[in-house]
Amino acid sequence: MAVTEPRDSVIGIVGDGFGSLMVYATAVYLGFRPGQVTIFGPNESPIDTYQQSAYDLGQTVLRSESESHFLPADWPTFAELEAWSRKSLEPLTRSVSRKYNPPVRGVLTQATVVQRMLGWNENKMNTRVAWIQREAEPVPHFVLYDEDAKPIGRAKHVMLAMGHGPLSFPPVLANARSDPAMADRIVQAYQAKAYAPGGRYIVVGAGIAAVNEWVNALDAGASVISLLRSPEPDEQDLNAPRCLFEAYGIDAFAGLPFDERLAFLGKILKGTSPTRRGWAAKVGKGRAEGRFEHLMGEIDHVQSGIEGLQAHISRRDGTDLGSLDVSGIVAATGFQKSSLTIPILRRLVETYGIPVQAGRIVLETNCGIPGLDQPDSRLCVMGITANDVIPHGDTIAGLKYIARRFVADCVEAENLRQRPLFSRVRLQMSLARSASRAMAGLPRTEQLA
Repeated sequence: MAVTEPRDSVIGIVGDGFGSLMVYATAVYLGFRPGQVTIFGPNESPIDTYQQSAYDLGQTVLRSESESHFLPADWPTFAELEAWSRKSLEPLTRSVSRKYNPPVRGVLTQATVVQRMLGWNENKMNTRVAWIQREAEPVPHFVLYDEDAKPIGRAKHVMLAMGHGPLSFPPVLANARSDPAMADRIVQAYQAKAYAPGGRYIVVGAGIAAVNEWVNALDAGASVISLLRSPEPDEQDLNAPRCLFEAYGIDAFAGLPFDERLAFLGKILKGTSPTRRGWAAKVGKGRAEGRFEHLMGEIDHVQSGIEGLQAHISRRDGTDLGSLDVSGIVAATGFQKSSLTIPILRRLVETYGIPVQAGRIVLETNCGIPGLDQPDSRLCVMGITANDVIPHGDTIAGLKYIARRFVADCVEAENLRQRPLFSRVRLQMSLARSASRAMAGLPRTEQLA
């Protein structure tokens, strides 16, 4: 049964996605009692939001590697877990050569096992948090309020794990979507869509989501116009350079001045895509059949057309490339990165005068919110909002890294007597065995790296 009455918690987690499960599992693993942690959010499962996005994108494997999983400790890695489940050495062989990508179905199955075994649902309130307020008495803590301004709980430490902000559309496309005649034909890569055989589609963007949509459209028998502002996407295995997934690289990055970090993020988080076996062949075949082309430019006007939409294209230097009649437009342009697009963060900024630069909260190096995060009562963020401290903060590996730092700080603040080593190993192996049994019955997923 979910939590139905306001309760006092040592740790409160605002948000109920992947990040919430990472924080919750880490806290239980280190010795907090499940009842000392409360998750707040409307979803029934921590996989709900991601599962829908992956389905809409047609994603079958993760871009990350075998370190990205939901078991609280690192071992076994996901490749080791799948090898154990499949009684096959192939996942290990691919992992050693950095060519292993965890299957989406397997990762979601593992997350569901951890959720069930550790009691995530039983310590969750099915309510969205709209506001948190700092209180100093009797001890420093936070009061959490719902969307009707009713108090729903108190927590000494709070992690804001709200996930991504709103989907991002170029302004011209955002305006066009307000017209009912065009709204259904202009979609985001992370929204539900269907490509019509013989249709013609513009895909805007240069990252992995764009490449994924090229292949989806070509597989459906449609034609694709890849609209880019710069040449084809750079190849990069992971979301950020591999060195920034390691503690030394993260610490070096966090040690830079904030404006230098933002400039650096602008370079490394631009559109990149890993090499995918079969994708290049499909695009090459589409190009040979006259169903795929790259075009350098931007859409500056959209209106209804004979095929559904007519998009006018021009280059930044003012060169007019003319108009294209297409069936639809897909914006593979990700999510809005500004902290101010998330209501609860915007209210904190406005109320407590939290410093913001270029739309981002200037976080402490522990991902703490300045002025509100303090050693005896933490307030931190995770996910894409924390990218200016942890460059891969919106990946599973990044979420785990932030969760561990946060929970470790909570352990220190509470002077917690941690779970004994033997008990931690036993819990980890119990979770691994159950996840392995659940994964063993899943259909095999083709590796694309």
